[in-house]
This record gives sequence, structure tokens and C-alpha cells, in this order.
Amino acid sequence: MRKYKRWLWIFLLLVIIGSMLMIYHQARKPEATAETKAVNIAKKYAKLKEPDGFYTYHRNATYYTVSGKDRDNHGIFVLINGKGNHATVYRQSGGISKNDALEKTWSTKNPQKVLNINFGMYRNKPVWEVVYKSDKGRLCYLTLDFKTGKTIQLIENI
Repeated sequence: MRKYKRWLWIFLLLVIIGSMLMIYHQARKPEATAETKAVNIAKKYAKLKEPDGFYTYHRNATYYTVSGKDRDNHGIFVLINGKGNHATVYRQSGGISKNDALEKTWSTKNPQKVLNINFGMYRNKPVWEVVYKSDKGRLCYLTLDFKTGKTIQLIENI
């Protein structure tokens, strides 16, 4: 009888773990599908050769960005609207880097924790949006102009 109970517990544990993995996979599926679609668009229209990053930006509209190198080995960002029918290519050398945006956030806002950073489009300008927790643990958004690094919008203490 003891052996039976042990196998029952092992079986139940495997069912729970399997169920959690299935739920995680289903929850991640839309993002993975969007990433695959965005990479294919970037390869086709921007001649992206080596993708090395993917960003999802939601503000007034949804944008997907694929970063990487083009066939001339230039670092690029391919910004694609949420419908997938328009792509704009930005040279990475044409603006501040992801690390520059993070450094500016750390040096000017002294966050408790940076939660996320995304490349997107805000008011027809390419931007970095940094989501962080303030030193008091409140949610904040810092939107930086990609080309100049200047603050475009700051939303604090949500």
C-alpha cells in the first residue's frame, strides 16, 4: 500500500508539472509567434542577416523591433508596426544604445530595479522606453529619444 501511495504522489507531481509547462507554453505562444513573424519581415525587407534581439513596445500602438546586423555588417533596428505591414530601419549608430539608455536611467533616476527596456515609436520618433521601480518601489516609465538621448516623457509613481 505504501508503494502505491508513493507512485500516486509521483504521478500527481508529474501531472502538475506537465500542466504548468503547457500553460507556460500557451501563454508564451503569441509573443513567440510575433517574434518569428517580425524576424522574417526584417530578413526580407531590411536584409537582416544576424538577429540578436527582439523588443515589444505597447503605447499608443504596438511595435515589434528586431535588432541585429544587416548583410553589410551594420548594426540595425528594424521597427515593425503591430499589423506587420510597415517596417522602418534605423542604424544602431544613429542613436543611443540600449546600454546608454540604461546608464542614463540609473544615473538620473536611481531606480530600485529596472524591469524592462524596449525600442519603439512614440509621437513619430524612435525611442527607448525604460520601465523601472523607483527607490520607493513605485512603477515608472522613462521614454528617451533614440537619436538624442533626451527625455521625451517621464511617468513616475504609478
